[in-house]
This record gives sequence, structure tokens and C-alpha cells, in this order.
Amino acid sequence: MSEQQRSQRVPASLLAGVIIGVVEALLAISFAAFVFGGRLVFSLDDGIGLYLGAAAITLAFVAWRAGSRGVVGGVQEATCGVIAVLATTTALDSYGSSDRAFRTVVAVTFIVMILTGAALLLLGTLRRGNLLRFVPYPVVGGFLAGIGWLLMKGGIGIAAREHAFLMTMEDLLEREALTRWVPALAFGVVLLVASRIVRRPVVAPALLGIGLAGFAIVTLVTGTSLEEARAGGWLLGSFGSEPLWQLWAPRALSGADWSAALTQAPGILAAVFLAVVVASYHVSGTEPVLGRDLDANEELRDTGLLHVVSGALGGIPASYSLRSTALAAGMRADARIAGLVAALVALAAVAFGTAVVGALPRMIVGGVLVFLGLAVIVEWVWDMRRTLQRVEYVIVLVIFAGIVARGLLPGVVIGLVMSVVLLAVSYGRIELMREVAFGDTHRSNVDRPAAERAALREMADRVQILRVHGFVFFGSANGLLERIRRRVEETAPRFLLLDLRRVTGVDASAVISLVKVTLLAEANGFEVVVAGASDPVRKQLARGGVVPSDGAVRFEQDLDRGLQWCEDVLLTEARGEGIAATGAGDGLGGMPPRLSDYLEREPVPEGMVLIRQDEAPEDVFILESGRLRVELQTPEGRRVRLRSVPAGAVVGEIAMYTGIARTADVTAEEPSVILRLRGSTIRRLESEEPALAAALHRWLAGTLAERLTDTQRVEAVFD
Repeated sequence: MSEQQRSQRVPASLLAGVIIGVVEALLAISFAAFVFGGRLVFSLDDGIGLYLGAAAITLAFVAWRAGSRGVVGGVQEATCGVIAVLATTTALDSYGSSDRAFRTVVAVTFIVMILTGAALLLLGTLRRGNLLRFVPYPVVGGFLAGIGWLLMKGGIGIAAREHAFLMTMEDLLEREALTRWVPALAFGVVLLVASRIVRRPVVAPALLGIGLAGFAIVTLVTGTSLEEARAGGWLLGSFGSEPLWQLWAPRALSGADWSAALTQAPGILAAVFLAVVVASYHVSGTEPVLGRDLDANEELRDTGLLHVVSGALGGIPASYSLRSTALAAGMRADARIAGLVAALVALAAVAFGTAVVGALPRMIVGGVLVFLGLAVIVEWVWDMRRTLQRVEYVIVLVIFAGIVARGLLPGVVIGLVMSVVLLAVSYGRIELMREVAFGDTHRSNVDRPAAERAALREMADRVQILRVHGFVFFGSANGLLERIRRRVEETAPRFLLLDLRRVTGVDASAVISLVKVTLLAEANGFEVVVAGASDPVRKQLARGGVVPSDGAVRFEQDLDRGLQWCEDVLLTEARGEGIAATGAGDGLGGMPPRLSDYLEREPVPEGMVLIRQDEAPEDVFILESGRLRVELQTPEGRRVRLRSVPAGAVVGEIAMYTGIARTADVTAEEPSVILRLRGSTIRRLESEEPALAAALHRWLAGTLAERLTDTQRVEAVFD
């Protein structure tokens, strides 16, 4: 990148950083209001300070560790929903003052953060991050949809000044409550609709600004003062003059009610599990946003270290932010600069924002949570109905319904049970995946000249062929991805040829893995050729975004045609090195010179059948120009291409020698010209010109022997 381009990116990076910082600060405040807005409302300012500090730490840390890769961090709404549930039950169980309850919640969060960080560091260090792929994609979706429900309830509770998990329908239907939470719900719906219609990262920040301005205008028009709005419960509250952020973690460890904290062991384990899974999900989801392949183990190590550092300072679970990363990428900003600027904005809110934070409207804070919750619910409960298979979609709905009806922990249990069942069923259907050699033992059924066959053997390392069998699910798909990555790390091929003829189906995780394969191909300059995919498999791939793309992804009817495409491109690229052109066959060059006087030259239009299967043998044909296709019709009616015949090749000589009926059809693939040698002419030569007849038979026998030798060396591609 030139110096001028760098200087042009600076203003965009600064603007992106300010926008991201404001949004992350508002999200942190909303999450704090969700967690501490019930029984811990007297500690709300301390909770907001902790979460703003966590946002600043996250933004700065991710900018330092991953900003060069284009990644921006942020606190995560999914894990915030889990912490809110834990906080409610912890506060209810703790004994003593509200201050002790607050310290107990901070202590429980500290435990969740340290355990999550340790788990992520261990997985990344041992390079076992792929173990998380064994949590099925629809199970993760069910968890996220259920947490979306909790977020939406939390937003309504903040606006209505009711505890999110203790409020009843009667509470919400009271007139005063209605006037508070309905505007928040409407604001969240407007945010959702606008973001889905426009689909630009800056839409949500712009509408947040409009919402704040609109609330200010309404208070001015109605003549409501700031103190009146605060007294009426329309604002978050009135905070003291003390700094928002304080070092609560050490004090929480010494002043917590540990008996109440230990009773939360099942919830803590569930929170750690979900935090680890969500962190992996966001790392994986960042790759399509950036259009590049990331080292999952390195990213998990960084995320684990972030949790340890942030947790020691009282922070909450965080990870890579898809929305902030997309915003920075869309504005062509430097992610490192944008992340650092955003961290400074969050720090400024901590240092100078006491009055500003207390003056935030509850309907805006609640509306943000409603928007986040609705966005996740719509994505997984509505959008995924057309992307996931029916069984996968039902799993999402069952887990979502379990969380809505019974709570978070029962929903997690349902999800884990379904993971085991789905894994067992899918594993029982999986068969094999094997890699085969290209060029010498595995190539297309195209009769090629000796020079081209030799050239293809020399270029064997340019094509990686993977033949995949059975049902490809989240476990086997990751194995496929890792095998391709290892090959690319050694030497990137020119073509990756995936034979999916025997693949019975793919799940959503497999589709995501194949999307990553295409990203890997684009980054390393090779082309993915998908051969033999059935219509259901191809439709499933298309739903996930694996579609034909010039120079990146190509679909072929079967492995034979896929191999032919790779060979043709390789030979075309190598012709400058002295390889004979495709179509310059050996046959005409070795033909006895005087034989041309006995050949009948005939044009053959495209699609014309020259030889029919099961008909009596008679003539031999030499292809002067064009291309012929030799096809066999199976008893089931399926047509299989045995070989493709280029110019210079001979067809029909085997049946002439054996006397048996023709075993396949020979059709012109393109307008061609053939030289016909009639059987009657051969018999006449044997009696009238025995020397020429002997030369003819030596030529045909040599051609036949060469083809037989080559056929014995090449593995059939249609078995």
C-alpha cells in the first residue's frame, strides 16, 4: 500500500473508530442495565463502569492482537444474556446487603471469565480448536435464538422498569408499563427492519443517533425537564460523582457470598460452554466478512488471553465483533486504528460520562436490546428455514422453544442431548474420504497424445483429487477442510477437484466448510472443481453460497469431465513449454503413407452417432479433425462416457478384430471429419496388397497395445 493510500485511510479509520466506539459504549451500557437493572439496581453505575471498561479493554486488545488481520472486537450479546440469568439467580441466593450481592455477581462473572479464557487458551495452544466444530451448527443456532429471546425480554424489562426474569404479563399490560415498553419495542423493530432493508453497517448507528435526538425533541416540545424525566423513570438514573469504573474484581473475591456463588456451578459451566462456543462461532464468522482464511487456533488463543485479562479487571465475555468488523471493512478503514480509537471513546465514557450515561433514555437502551434479540431470533427462526435442512431447522426450533418455555439451562441440556443424537446418527451414515493421484494413475478418459500424457504426469502435483463418500457432516467436513489446508501449506495446487458423486447429503456445517475452502482458494490462487454433485447436494451448496464463479468455483457433471477440464487448462497453460497441442493425435502420424488412397473422407455434424452400441462391426474410423465421444448405456439406462477421442485417434478397430457387436456408441461432440476404412477394403488389401495390409495391421495393433497399456495404468473414474 502506498503512502498516499495510507494517508487516505486515516480519516476513514478515525471516523469508523468513533462510530464503533459510540455503538460499543451504548451496547455495554445496555448490557449492564440488563444484568444489574433488577435487584442490583443500586449498583447500576458500578456495573455500567465495569462493562464500559470491558468494552475498552476488548477493543484495545483485539486491535493490538488481531487488528492487522482486519478484525475488530466487542462485548458479546449472546454471553451477556447468560450472565444476566446468572446474575439474577446469584443475587436472589446471596445473603446480606445489596453491595454483597453485587460483589457476588462480579465474583461469579470473574470465575466464568477465567474458566472461559483457560478453555480457549488450552484449545488454541493444543491446536484443538476444531473440537468445537463438533457442536452442530443448528444447535448453536438454537442457543443463539434462545438467548435472543432473553435479550428481547431484558430490553422490555429495562424500558418498563420491571425485572426481566420476574415480570409477569399482568405487569406489562398495566397502562404505565405499556407507555414505557411499547416505544422501546417499536424502536427495536424499526432498527431491525431498517438494517435488513438497507444492509449497511452504518444504518444502526445512524438510527441510534436519530432515536436519541427524537427523544430530546419530545422532551423539549412537552416542556419536560431533565430532572422531571429522571424522576419519572424515563432515564437510566442519577449517578454520583465517583468514577464509573473501579477495580471491583479483587474486592469481589474477598467480599462475595461464596456459598451463593457455589450454588451456581451448573449455570457457571453452562455459561463457560456457551461463551467458548460463541467465541469460536464469531471467529469462524469473521472469515467470510473479511474474505480471508484465519488460523482458528491462533484466534482462539488471543480470545482466551483477552478473557483472562478482562476477567481479572471485572470484564465480561467478549470476542470478535462481526458488525464492527464489517463496518470497518465497508469503510475501508484500518482495523487497528479504528479499534484503538473506539477503545478511547469507551474510556472517555468511563472518565467523563457519568452525567451523560445517567441521562440516557430507557426506551433507547431497552430498544437496543430488543433489536439485538429480534435480529438473532429472525436470523435463526425465520431466515434459516430455507437454508437448513428440515431436521436441522427442527432442532433450532426445539432448543429455542425449550429456552422460552423452561429457561436457559434446560435449553442447554436439550441442545447437548441433540448434539449427541445428531452426531451419532450422522456418524453412522458417514463412509470414507480418500485422496487419489492425478496424471499417471488417475486422469480423464480422453485419448491424448504421448507428449500430452507425459506432460500431465509431470504436472501431477498441480491437481489435488479428493473423493468424498457418504453423508458429510460437521465432523467429516472439518477433516476435509484441514486436509486441504495442510496441502495448501505445503504447495498450493492449481486445481482442487472434489468428487461428490457418492455424497448422499451435506449439513450446514459442511456447507460452511466448503465456503471456507473457496475463500482459501481465492487467497491462494487455485480453482475448486466440484464434480458429480447430485441435485439435492448442489442445491444445498447453493443455499450456503457455494456457486459457480469464474476462476474460483466450477461444477462438472462427473469426475471424468472434471479431470478433462483440469487437464485442458493445464495443457493450455503449458503449451508455451513445447507440449503438443490438444487434438494433435498420434494416429495420423503413424499411419502407413499409401493407406490414404483407400480412405473415404466424410464430414460428421455435431451430435451424429457414428457407431451404435450392439450393432455388427464392419468399418474402422480415423478422426481427422474434431472430437468424438464414446458412451456406454448401462442396463439402468444411465449413460457413461468411456472416453473422449481427439483428432488423430482410431475407433472401431477392437470390434473389427474380435468380431463381436459394438460395445458402445460413438458420437460427434463437435463438427468433425472422419476417414472411413471399410472392412471390405481391408479384406481387398489383404489379397491384393499384402505388404500394405501388414503395415496397416502393425499400425492398428500398436495403437491398440498403447491404449491397453495406458488403460491398465489409469484407474477408472466412473467406478
